[in-house]
Amino acid sequence: MKLKLKTKGIIKKVALALAGVAALTAVGFGVKAIVDYTKEDLKKITPTFEVGNLGADGKYVNDESTLYTKESFACDGLKIKLAFDNEINYQIFYYDDMDNFVSSSSIMSSAFEDTVLATNARLVIVPTNDEDNKISFTERYTYPKQMTVKVAKEQKLKYANAGNTKLLVVYDQYDLEFTRCSISVASDNTVNFNTSTTNRASTSMQFLDVSKYKSISVVGNLGSGSLTFGIFEFKNTDTGAKLIKRNVETQTNVTFEKDTDFILITFKHYDGNGDAEFTDTQLLTLSQCFILK
Repeated sequence: MKLKLKTKGIIKKVALALAGVAALTAVGFGVKAIVDYTKEDLKKITPTFEVGNLGADGKYVNDESTLYTKESFACDGLKIKLAFDNEINYQIFYYDDMDNFVSSSSIMSSAFEDTVLATNARLVIVPTNDEDNKISFTERYTYPKQMTVKVAKEQKLKYANAGNTKLLVVYDQYDLEFTRCSISVASDNTVNFNTSTTNRASTSMQFLDVSKYKSISVVGNLGSGSLTFGIFEFKNTDTGAKLIKRNVETQTNVTFEKDTDFILITFKHYDGNGDAEFTDTQLLTLSQCFILK
């Protein structure tokens, strides 16, 4: 850095030099602290791959051209990085804590650092330059080495039962997944998601933990029209999540019951012609359309 002030003596020069060293040292320690924190927050895992594949239902498929992880692994904080000169694509398959299939990603060719949709996962590796379309003994080990897999050291994701329904609990509103469907809750607290009745309602598919908050408010309108929401409030008990309150459609603030631990959210969107269908882009932005206090 070029100093603009004139020198007023050796003492001042020395003082400025020491101050500069101190500042650079502080910045260096700050950067190191951030890097160290990142390193400590995640851990590298080495899943064992076998020859085979997973089908649309998440079950094993006989396939000699791909590799898959037979055993699932806890996937909270999942991050995947590919080697620069890799020759693989991959796919993530999600499972709940009882190894029941939940969903799968598309086949990907770049790094993954996004919200995970369940507590456990399996991976499938799809070679992109395998001449005989058959995994050899050597390739069984060389292809996985082209992928680095990390997860959070502390696995916080969990499920909560609501009657016969098992839902993933998320702690950050931006981790919510919204889809076009409606919600109903039976007398035994079972949550039913109905995708056939309407394509205009949008619903969070996970419980949002709001135990640290007192209220929720809508703050967005998707660019046009108006947005309303309804809230289902649940208390977390030893026998599962119990519905304690339903809030009808509103555009205003909702104050939670004092025992509320989890909520489910439903949205409706109205334009000048009445209720409007949510676009795919709007579904992705709904987690930004409310605030918790």
